[in-house]
Amino acid sequence: LNAEQIDPGFIMTEVISQSAYQLVLAGFAGNTSQCIIDATMQYVQQDQGGGVNIKNTFGWKGRGWGYRSFYLSLANSNYLGKRAKDSRDSTFLRGVSLTMQAYWFGFNTSGWGDVPFSEAMRGEDNILRPKYDSQKEVFKGILNYLDKANETFSNVSSVSDFTKSSDIMFNGDIAKWQAFTNSLRLRFLMRLSEKTNEMNEIGVDVKAEFNKIFSDRNKYPIILSNENNAVVQLPGLASNDSWPLGPFNQKTEDPYRRQKPGAPFVNFLKEKNDPRLTVWIKPVDVQTVIDDKGDEKVILIDENGKVKKYLRSLSEYVDTSLFVGLPIALANPDNYNGNSSDDRNAIGNLNPNIYSGGASNPYVSYFASMFRENTSPYLPGTFITASEVYLILAEAVVRGWISGSAEEFFKNGILTSLRQYDIFDGDLKVYNPVNHKIQAYNEDEFINSMINHYNSASDKLLPIMEQKWLSLFTTLEAWFDWRRTGYPNLGKNLVSGPHGEKMPIRFYFGDSEKNFNEENVNKAIERLEPPIDDQWSKIWLLQGTGKPYN
Repeated sequence: LNAEQIDPGFIMTEVISQSAYQLVLAGFAGNTSQCIIDATMQYVQQDQGGGVNIKNTFGWKGRGWGYRSFYLSLANSNYLGKRAKDSRDSTFLRGVSLTMQAYWFGFNTSGWGDVPFSEAMRGEDNILRPKYDSQKEVFKGILNYLDKANETFSNVSSVSDFTKSSDIMFNGDIAKWQAFTNSLRLRFLMRLSEKTNEMNEIGVDVKAEFNKIFSDRNKYPIILSNENNAVVQLPGLASNDSWPLGPFNQKTEDPYRRQKPGAPFVNFLKEKNDPRLTVWIKPVDVQTVIDDKGDEKVILIDENGKVKKYLRSLSEYVDTSLFVGLPIALANPDNYNGNSSDDRNAIGNLNPNIYSGGASNPYVSYFASMFRENTSPYLPGTFITASEVYLILAEAVVRGWISGSAEEFFKNGILTSLRQYDIFDGDLKVYNPVNHKIQAYNEDEFINSMINHYNSASDKLLPIMEQKWLSLFTTLEAWFDWRRTGYPNLGKNLVSGPHGEKMPIRFYFGDSEKNFNEENVNKAIERLEPPIDDQWSKIWLLQGTGKPYN
């Protein structure tokens, strides 16, 4: 069996599944060579091992196109388009190919800056050292791909049963593919929010294009319900299709336990009485209480049968909450909140069921149990969701790009995020920081408080970006929004960052490009500000914007 005999439907299956799994690894569940943005966005801090330097304090390494097989996903998306002619569903498959290529080109240029585009994947034309196109030309090409994809899907009247079964994301639903395609267009147009004048110079009216899509839902459907989310569930049947921190892939608890929630993430959820806190994060195994029990520190079982640590007085870096995250870029995160081997031994003697293995800290929260399972409906591979689209629309109204109610879009962005996790009014999901009880979620009360927070903000982008930061948890997308807007202001949370309050703003090129395409890579590096290939230099998207820092 040669490549030409493989039905293109199988190629589509591989493109979708491979892409989704790479996003799972890069967004949250991969090792330190795969996943670093979760710590940059302060969702996560690693408390042991090499990740303390690589993730917590940004000791990044160069990442080539082979990084997490992102390039392979792009190459296979391109190959799908070339093979589409061999299928009875050729038009549909060409649309899928264009959308998936646009997705990965968009990711690559957003992550690295200038990348090969016009000469990419043209080895058959003997182009082995492709030029690195300017970022604005890459974005122009991406938007063109997505426009063509929407038009291509419009010309499809039906999809065969075989191709439907090969489409593990939308089951051949043409309208859902169109909505995915146009939602990506909105995302990338908004990514250009600080570069509208320069895009105009090359014939792309960002605001007009955005308004055109928003104003004609029949021609340009977009994702506005969770049923249409562009996500792929992990089957959880074997190691290669299961959540990377689950038992199929990790025989011990250590990798799961090592990834602790970041304190800014935990604290923001607590401050807002957000029910997603208890869905994503576990309470500490042993709560710290300020109460004089005779000695400076006493560990004992309270009247409710819970092991507690009692301290005579409160001091710096002591957190008495039931939900505790690690401060960001802390020098010795493993010791946070008084963690020690002596304490763990004392706790184990009182209750041997409390986890005391590798990466244990009974005084800091772990992520919820679903992060240790082989599969969970709440942890798919995510391309884009309704929540993100609603919040993009809210921002577009604030910027004056479209008409409508920013407040309503903002509210729907929050609600669709909550529904992704099956959070409904009355659920016992809300942590009360005063009495440390879990109480019923009151949806009207919560949404009203969020709307009040929005209305009282002097810059309406801040609450929108805060909610995008939350709703984009387990993906890389919040990084791109933070770079573009400076919101939320996460740099202020760094305890011992290598560059003060600055955080990385790009991936830097790997050795493979420098070894095999040195001349073109160097030209791309020369266009950075400053022209240094590291994680601190500004790509064109950020140059001259003053964001996320000067």
